Amino acid sequence: MKLPTKILSLKFFLIFLAVIVAVLIGFFCVSKFFPTSEGQYLKDINKLISPYKASDLNILIITLDTTRADHLGCYGYSGVRTPNMDRLAEEGILFINATCQTPLTLPSHASIFTGTYPFFHGVKDNGFYLEDSRITLAEVVKEHGWTTSAFIGAFVLDSRWGLDQGFDYYYDNFDFTKYKTISLDSVQREGGKVTEAFFDWLEKNHQQKFLSWIHLYDPHTPYDPPEPYKTQYSNSYWTLYDGEIAYVDFLIGEILEKLKEKNILKKTLIVIVGDHGESLGQHGENSHGFFIYDVCIQVPLIIYFPSLKLEEKQVASQVETVDIMPTLLQVLNLPVPPDVQGKMLTQMIIGEKVREEYFAYSESYYPLYHYGWSELKSLRSNRYKYIKAPRPELYDIINDPNEQNNIYKQKLTIAKDFQEKLLSLEKAGSAEGIEEKRPKKLDDETQERLMALGYIGGFTSNSKLKKGYKRADPKDKIQLYNKIKIAQEKFAQKKLDESLEKINQVIKEDPEVIEALQVRSRIYLELNKYEKAIADCKSALELDPEYEAVIFNMALAYSKQKKYDEAIAGYERLMGLDPRDHKPPFNLGKIYLEIKDLDKAISFLKQAINLQPEVSTMAHLNLGKAYFEKKKLELAEQEFRKALEISPEISRAHFNLALVYEEKKEFRKAMEEYKKEIELHKEAYNAHFNLAKLYGKTGSIDLQIEHFKQSIQHKPDFANGYFFLAKTYLDSNKKLDDAINLIKKGLNLAPKSEYAPLGHYLLADIYNRLGQKDKYIEELKKGQELQKKLKKSGLR
Repeated sequence: MKLPTKILSLKFFLIFLAVIVAVLIGFFCVSKFFPTSEGQYLKDINKLISPYKASDLNILIITLDTTRADHLGCYGYSGVRTPNMDRLAEEGILFINATCQTPLTLPSHASIFTGTYPFFHGVKDNGFYLEDSRITLAEVVKEHGWTTSAFIGAFVLDSRWGLDQGFDYYYDNFDFTKYKTISLDSVQREGGKVTEAFFDWLEKNHQQKFLSWIHLYDPHTPYDPPEPYKTQYSNSYWTLYDGEIAYVDFLIGEILEKLKEKNILKKTLIVIVGDHGESLGQHGENSHGFFIYDVCIQVPLIIYFPSLKLEEKQVASQVETVDIMPTLLQVLNLPVPPDVQGKMLTQMIIGEKVREEYFAYSESYYPLYHYGWSELKSLRSNRYKYIKAPRPELYDIINDPNEQNNIYKQKLTIAKDFQEKLLSLEKAGSAEGIEEKRPKKLDDETQERLMALGYIGGFTSNSKLKKGYKRADPKDKIQLYNKIKIAQEKFAQKKLDESLEKINQVIKEDPEVIEALQVRSRIYLELNKYEKAIADCKSALELDPEYEAVIFNMALAYSKQKKYDEAIAGYERLMGLDPRDHKPPFNLGKIYLEIKDLDKAISFLKQAINLQPEVSTMAHLNLGKAYFEKKKLELAEQEFRKALEISPEISRAHFNLALVYEEKKEFRKAMEEYKKEIELHKEAYNAHFNLAKLYGKTGSIDLQIEHFKQSIQHKPDFANGYFFLAKTYLDSNKKLDDAINLIKKGLNLAPKSEYAPLGHYLLADIYNRLGQKDKYIEELKKGQELQKKLKKSGLR
């Protein structure tokens, strides 16, 4: 039956209405349960930074070394005053659950600035290199018109490791001549020096849009804050750590004031982030790097937008420090490199709920690389934390925030789910061959030579570093680890006997701890027990043939013994393992200078300088010596001048310049250089000695005598000083009795030296003047006989 036209019209109207309702319901569901489009994010972000455009913003990243999230006021801690960071957190965004990827400085910063995990960027420990192929945040923003700068507080982030990629100006400039012991931890600068360098740069560049990174190392050990923080936080060793954080907060306040003074704070996006935390004795660990419990991987993260619309905003979702790079690039409306693995946090920033649970990955390969124990890996959500270890761990971090109760066996299903997620993450994101870095392949002849000298025990011997080897759980080794750290601390303090006693305890308990063998070999080197040092190095190289610190110690021990062939083989091996390290060619240059193979010395010293021009003071100094030996005086002078440009207070540079001027017969200039050397280094006995001889040429006898006296005062076993001072008395017919005593002391110190005949001749002259003929003849004969012996032996 045919329906009336009105009924059909009503039917179509109802269908149309139903479609409209369905669309509206669908739109409501989508908008509620699914994230806003990227374009909408950008519109919301642009509102937040209004009236500025993204292309006008400055970006300032301040990384706080060794800073726990739970030791800042804005995270609820009352033990330290951090008003400036608290204010930034109130006026910006505070991320409650921010996790770093590694509890070590260089790997963590590599993740921050590449937005990738360590299993992709490859920097898995301090001392690794960030390859040029990895794209950094600085590279991206520089390409799009931002001026870039970085200001570094510790050698562990020196430009040599590759984090300078994309920075127009990278302030590291560490003066190694100030340090008796050079290590990744020991070479650092106080935060005020870092901010001062930033302010100097800002003065010239504040009118350009910039991305700047300031690295403040102060909370790292040793905890020694400046006043008044040292006094205010002096209750205990641990509270001094809080004093360092309080000082860092003060520096951040100064930075904010400087930005305000330049009228650019209102258009500067600021990121405050910790690179890792500090255990402070929890879980048995005093510092960081070994474990990956929350005290070491939960870090502060504050993002301050130049807007008041985000005031007191907190984000509780789990985030990671790899998320910083893609988030900033999205805010700046710049392309995110395809390799970036972090997520964009803009959805959380604008306040929209995320529909998926986020996880944070962390790792530490420190126990493996340094001790041969198992590496650690973790995956963390807002509720649970899984740690992959020989004995796996699972923690309910809401009910057990200190991670004391391992519920792995009770919650096995949850643990297995985390384990699968972690494996899937690594499998999907790992760069090819990232965990299989082994020694460079050697030809048979080289391998046989190195094995004969003890540098390698065969590449199959390092089984503890291979997959599948049952490695010790770091949890079972923490006390041993602490003993090693104490031994290293005692060594740095030059308490060698105490250091040796402690490290002997470690090796007795576990003779295959690579780092312990390395430490003991270093102690033996300091004690001049070279054979024992070499024996420990050989034992360590049986465990890991590519352990560079051990190879270096072994080559140094051979060099100290003047077994130069063996030393050369070791340094050449190191050059094969790490062609970018300047130390092996520098040491080869020193050896070849010592054995007078000057062309090779020059070649290797130039190579060292090319590898590390800003810290190559000693290389320039030795290169100058090589040129001096070859009588290339102009080139020698140039190199000594270059050494002084890098380190104006370096010892022996002015002394060597004086030698050049003496060789040129420019004695006045030589005297000025000797005086400069003495002004900088009063103990420079050779400078006093040579200056005294030049004063003798000008007839300034009193000054000549004074500087000869200074030479033996600063070096009481310097025989030549006694001989020449006595000769000066003799030449001026003064103090003959004093001259006799001086000569006898010199002969007692060096009876067979090349100047000993002079001593006997001087005595003969004095006795002749005194009319003591028998003694005159006796000393004359002694001088003649000794001179013949020395001539025969080639010493004269």
